[in-house]
Amino acid sequence: MTSRIVDELALKPNSGLRDIDQNQWASLEALLRDTPAGDLALAVRTFVPAGSSAVIGIFDENRLWASLVVSVDSLGKPASVSTIQRSAAEAGGDMAKAANEAVKWVQAHHGPCSLGFFVDKVHAEALLRASDKATAIRTASASGGLVLSPVPAALAIALA
Repeated sequence: MTSRIVDELALKPNSGLRDIDQNQWASLEALLRDTPAGDLALAVRTFVPAGSSAVIGIFDENRLWASLVVSVDSLGKPASVSTIQRSAAEAGGDMAKAANEAVKWVQAHHGPCSLGFFVDKVHAEALLRASDKATAIRTASASGGLVLSPVPAALAIALA
């Protein structure tokens, strides 16, 4: 499968894609369509420590709409991408509960999870358009549209 996400993360052919939910992937591709090239790769390099994984979940009306799991190798380079198994992120309409289940799933299937970023679709779209990403994240958090756990040190510092 060729995609902007795969290209941007510079995944090796035949090694990077694992267990992709086509609906979530299509939603994620649509969401990222108008974002500047390089933003995703920069976020992974900046906020995902070597030898760990990050999980992003976007919820629309309390349902998982899109997700991305990025695992990086011991050198900090993206090694694989996946989407969250739908059953792992559906917890009766409660984003915090779904986020907790998704992080557990990532840890069981991809190893240590250093970043869990779960946001509602409205705030995800606002974040991608924002020039000040930290303010957009704080706004999502203040309105209850964000669950951020676990949080790597680099992101905690950037949001302080």
